[in-house]
Amino acid sequence: MSPAGGLRRSLISAIATTIGALILALILLEDPLVDYRLDRLAQQTLADALDQIARGLAEGQSPDQVAARIGAETGCRVTFVDEEGRPLADSGVHGPDLDLAAPTVRRALLRRFLQGAPILAVRDGDVRVAFGRVGGYLVQLTQSTRTAEQMRSAIRELLVVGGVMALLIALLLAVVLSRTLVEPAGELTRIASALADGNLSVRSHSRRNDELGEIGRALDRMAETLAERVAAAREERDRLRTILNSMVEAVFVTDSLGRIVQTNHALEQLVEVDPRGRTAIEAIPSKKLHEAVRQARKGARPIHVELKIKVGGEKRFFSAQVAPLPEQAGVIAVLHDVTGLKQLDRIRRDFVANASHELRTPLTAIRGFSETLRDGALDDPQAAKRFVDVIIRHTLRLQALVDDLAELSRAESPDQEIKLAAVDVEKVIGEVIGGLTSKANERDIQLVFEPTGECPPALASERGLDQILINLVDNAIKYSPEGARVRVRTSATRGTVAIEVHNPGPPIKPKHQKRLFERFYRVDKGRARGEGGTGLGLAIVKHLCTAMNGRVSVESTKEKGTVFRVVLPRADRAAAGDEGMANDPTAA
Repeated sequence: MSPAGGLRRSLISAIATTIGALILALILLEDPLVDYRLDRLAQQTLADALDQIARGLAEGQSPDQVAARIGAETGCRVTFVDEEGRPLADSGVHGPDLDLAAPTVRRALLRRFLQGAPILAVRDGDVRVAFGRVGGYLVQLTQSTRTAEQMRSAIRELLVVGGVMALLIALLLAVVLSRTLVEPAGELTRIASALADGNLSVRSHSRRNDELGEIGRALDRMAETLAERVAAAREERDRLRTILNSMVEAVFVTDSLGRIVQTNHALEQLVEVDPRGRTAIEAIPSKKLHEAVRQARKGARPIHVELKIKVGGEKRFFSAQVAPLPEQAGVIAVLHDVTGLKQLDRIRRDFVANASHELRTPLTAIRGFSETLRDGALDDPQAAKRFVDVIIRHTLRLQALVDDLAELSRAESPDQEIKLAAVDVEKVIGEVIGGLTSKANERDIQLVFEPTGECPPALASERGLDQILINLVDNAIKYSPEGARVRVRTSATRGTVAIEVHNPGPPIKPKHQKRLFERFYRVDKGRARGEGGTGLGLAIVKHLCTAMNGRVSVESTKEKGTVFRVVLPRADRAAAGDEGMANDPTAA
């Protein structure tokens, strides 16, 4: 049911009820009002008749003449009686028939009049009777009430007809009012409901000059004000949302009950469920974070906690700052991912420990053999030569380690700029294979270059690419069984050049593959150190590839052995190199 329809029905019902009640009241009051009016009229008529009778008698007319004339003029029956109630003259009968008037004389009323009762006119049956003393005569005036009854019926009919007409006019007026008042009120109600539902574009555009017009214009002003405020609030919300989503830190805001009401993309990527409407511990299972949120809700100072959370099966570390909102409206929590810092700290500690260990081994050997020579071994030429050879070998190892550390430092330095140019990949591969052939022959290992189609020039540093390939091929020679074949392959896509070094040696377990490119990390520590490796070669390879906008990856299986893959941008597609790298389906 529409509001306008309900108002229209209420208006019509109210008017109809009011008119009906008024008509009913008039009908109920009609009898006493008519009786009262008729009594007054009858009294007046009888009083006038008595006055006329007095004037007629004063003019010398006989009672019969006066009775006949006054009866004809007033419609009353005039009877002159004596104090015993015997008729002397009557307007209804004459002469011999005068005795017929005796039964019409109200003797009881006459006696009351004679006893001094102030009776002017009373109703007796279907007539009204009045007694008066005029010119020495007692006069009875009798008036029929039939005329009064006819008047009453006419008045009642008039009231009914008038009431029906008034009701019809009222209904017509209600319909007209419903169109001029109710329908505009219904339109205003519809506009108000639309505004309440959030539709701020509706307007009444009212041109009425009455109160409804003022209400319509007030609604329009309110809608414009609300639209401006909502637009400002939406702009502020979008600005806040953009700021939150651009933050690398995970952020969430709770209400006063501790349930999350707002987040950013960084947080949504950490949790597996939609965090909105959940508590902090339901979204992020951390007792420390839950306790910090609980304390911040009750306190007035920020709380800092360190968290360790499992995300996607991987443990990650966060530094969380939880601060209360004003008036205890909730809290805001900012989670900064410090996993990288933790890893860098671990790598730093491992680097210091590994570097110290790597340096200690050759230095200990050099010192030991030097002290042995000092203590007399110089006098034994054969022993002295053997000790010096050991010292030289460890010195060379120490020099290689220092060189690799210096090279790694240069590769990792943000100030180190590598000049990129078009590099002939096949030429560099040929030079590396030629330089390492003698070392491969010592272990009866064959180095093979297997180009797959045309190999375009790569956008790289020739010295850097040479160092990358020397490390990869040298490692392949070290870890391949004797008599094996180490293959170097090239391939090209629309935007990249790929170089693969196949090592047929034993496979590397997946747990080791993730850490191969860390400093000083060795799969087989004893064998690697025996081969003279420093543990920095693959770390240098990774940083050089990154510096040349490339990437390096490893794949190791029992069937295929180990394959190191280096992907670099093509020089002839330098302008679209990044796109080519991103779209390279073979890039690991």
